[in-house]
Amino acid sequence: MIIIITGLPGTGKTTIANALAKEIDAVVFSTDKIRKKIFRNPVYNEEDKRIVYNELFSQAEKYAKMGRNVILDGTFYTKALRNRAKEVGTLLSQKVYFVYCKTPEDILKKRIDNRKDKFSDADYNVYLEMKKIFEGFEEDIIEIDTSNTVKTNIDTIKLKIYSI
Repeated sequence: MIIIITGLPGTGKTTIANALAKEIDAVVFSTDKIRKKIFRNPVYNEEDKRIVYNELFSQAEKYAKMGRNVILDGTFYTKALRNRAKEVGTLLSQKVYFVYCKTPEDILKKRIDNRKDKFSDADYNVYLEMKKIFEGFEEDIIEIDTSNTVKTNIDTIKLKIYSI
């Protein structure tokens, strides 16, 4: 299976992706980590994003072909990116699930301000900009509130994935 962990910066996508991976024996690929491997000084323009997401999908395809569960950690802020994830799933006959992470803005701001993540460069201003351009979902999503405990959210995700 392929699980897309989507949401705005600071919503806890990476925390959820890593915790879920341990529960379902999956490999995680993160746009933030890929970006830092490819670009010494990322500029976050459309070309850089295209390159990062191309590599993300390439890795997903490679590991899914080997029979691994794959989790993709990124904003997936456009319908086109989410459609591409669905195309990879269709190509590989893999079910694709979308987990949308949200959290109250006051908690999110504190998280971003206290972030010790060496991979994400997103600050609160990036969050505000992404919020303006994040496109609504057309696909079914599993929505979680990451102000809840990680365990609660992982249990919710697993329950929905295994019951769909």
